[in-house]
Amino acid sequence: MEVGERLFGSKWFKEQVEKEAAKDKVSPSERFGQVLGVAATVIIIAFFAIHQTRPTGFFTDEFGTASATLLYAMLALGMIPQLVRFLIGRKNLARPFDVLTLALFFVAGLYFLVVFPFDFTHFAEPFPRALEFLLDWISGTLAKWVIGIGVVASPFFSVYTFLLYVAVKRRLMGTRMTATKTGS
Repeated sequence: MEVGERLFGSKWFKEQVEKEAAKDKVSPSERFGQVLGVAATVIIIAFFAIHQTRPTGFFTDEFGTASATLLYAMLALGMIPQLVRFLIGRKNLARPFDVLTLALFFVAGLYFLVVFPFDFTHFAEPFPRALEFLLDWISGTLAKWVIGIGVVASPFFSVYTFLLYVAVKRRLMGTRMTATKTGS
């Protein structure tokens, strides 16, 4: 028996599918949250662009084209699931994009753990001096731990998200078929 079949058959997973199918439609407040998420990502991209265009020292000499491509692609593509949820209004339709984003994070995270082209002693420098304390506490060690945890977790969440997408899609299609047959 495959892992997916065991997971699909488990009581816990069936309950998750039912919950997700029941709340597949994105509420207005959730849509607003998606817009806020996109706005926050744009601000983060701008923050890193400031580091890249000014000599802050955050990006080390190892930060080249590959690093820049991975960093900005990961951030930019990370907005796609949020935009799908906002524009289409369905959560399940965004899950394949979530899977792709998690896969990209895995690759980028591994790369950044190996190369680590960052000097976190300069991370807060784009902020005015009075606000640097907001980011000064983030060390390179902490950043490596967070990236490492993400690298370890992302394959599991990727598989779970994909299986959830398939199961919720089946469940929603079954609901639509039943509604069509009964004339609702």
